[in-house]
Amino acid sequence: MLLLSDKLANIPLMSLQTGSELGRTTSAIVDPRTLSIPAFYVSGPQITDQPAVLHTNDIREFGELGFIIDDSDSIMALDGLVRLQEVIDFDFDILACTVYDTAGNKLGKVSDFSFEPNTFSIHNLYVEQSFLRSITSTSNIIARQQIVTVSPGKIIVDSPTIHEKISKKTGEAAALVNPFRTKPQPDHINQ
Repeated sequence: MLLLSDKLANIPLMSLQTGSELGRTTSAIVDPRTLSIPAFYVSGPQITDQPAVLHTNDIREFGELGFIIDDSDSIMALDGLVRLQEVIDFDFDILACTVYDTAGNKLGKVSDFSFEPNTFSIHNLYVEQSFLRSITSTSNIIARQQIVTVSPGKIIVDSPTIHEKISKKTGEAAALVNPFRTKPQPDHINQ
């Protein structure tokens, strides 16, 4: 089951040890290299370190109550988190990215994304076009498999190639043989 990114904001962090709410998520940290969510920024009255993060590996369950974690020790300060700091230094905001196809055509801006709640990997991007283009067409859904490159502020996706489809069809049409014809037919009829 895929969920939309709006389900990631303001999620309660529930302690399995005490049964109480420790804080809430403020935003997701997205790794542009893997298009996954390795951690969340969190805050709350019981969280002393600011900024504080919660690794997605420390989430036991994601349900109606929110993120179930063992205890407050799962929430960490950024000090000493070298690998996560590398992702944070990318300063990547997927919702601020413009999407282009490989032919160089601008498809629009990422307005939302869907993710798998068990692995926290991003599966689809929802791309909205400019106001004028949105009058004549709807938003696009880009699957993860279509993404070619991800860079700060820009995502490039595969563009459909119509020429290949046409050439395949003409090749198939030429290979068709009428099974009811047993003898070659003349190109024209003599009268």
